[in-house]
Amino acid sequence: MINELRRALCKKSNLIIIGLVMALMAVNAFYNGWSTALRAEGSSDLTDPTAVEFYKNYFGNTFRVWRGSYYMVQALAPIILVAPYISSYMSEKNNRFRFFCVSRKGRKKYIFDKVLAIAIAGVVVLGAAELLFGIITGIFTAHNYNLKFLENIVSYSEDVFFKSPMAYFGKVYASHLLYYFSFLIFAVGITAYIKNKIAIIVIPFVTVGLLDMVLPQCLQPNVVMQPYVPLFSPIGYIVLIFGYVLVGTVSLTVFEMLYMKKGN
Repeated sequence: MINELRRALCKKSNLIIIGLVMALMAVNAFYNGWSTALRAEGSSDLTDPTAVEFYKNYFGNTFRVWRGSYYMVQALAPIILVAPYISSYMSEKNNRFRFFCVSRKGRKKYIFDKVLAIAIAGVVVLGAAELLFGIITGIFTAHNYNLKFLENIVSYSEDVFFKSPMAYFGKVYASHLLYYFSFLIFAVGITAYIKNKIAIIVIPFVTVGLLDMVLPQCLQPNVVMQPYVPLFSPIGYIVLIFGYVLVGTVSLTVFEMLYMKKGN
């Protein structure tokens, strides 16, 4: 398992992905309102120091910046999550490396280690990008907990957010990590049948788009990934997470049964 994780995590491409995600989050936050706070002090339209201070604390509030940075990451998460290591499952079948691994540790152990490594790699890469962005922007943004600066940041359980904004966003981050892990189990299951590397990367993204169109709103991935929107439901979150794990596990099990019979 350690060697599997080392292959999954110790890649230069993961650092590139983390950097790109952080850059994407910064651009999203900037154009979502952070730019107003950054430009307030030098703006010729704002001559009143009180107005300048308000803009810096309102649009440059740490939690508003975090909230505004996630839109494109949420949309591209299916691609970002599978990019680090999911193709290894297909590659090792095609180049017969799988047979050497199975002969050493058994088929069940190999599959378990492989799926776990794929899931952990995706979670670590995207989770690290979010965490680093949060830490860095936390240094350069306004930590003002006055309610007038916190309004309109979240629209689900606002009272909980107002009591402890940092704890609220800590729970949001934890919910992301759990979602990412369960989604990757789902992604491995639905792409196990595919032999094209590009298709393996694209199909999870397309599938999430379809789920957003056909599922009830509280179960849609774009809602579940944003626990601060009014349509979010804890029950919907749990159901989708459970559904991901169930479908992914069943799909992968069926594929492995077919693979054992056909050998390809």
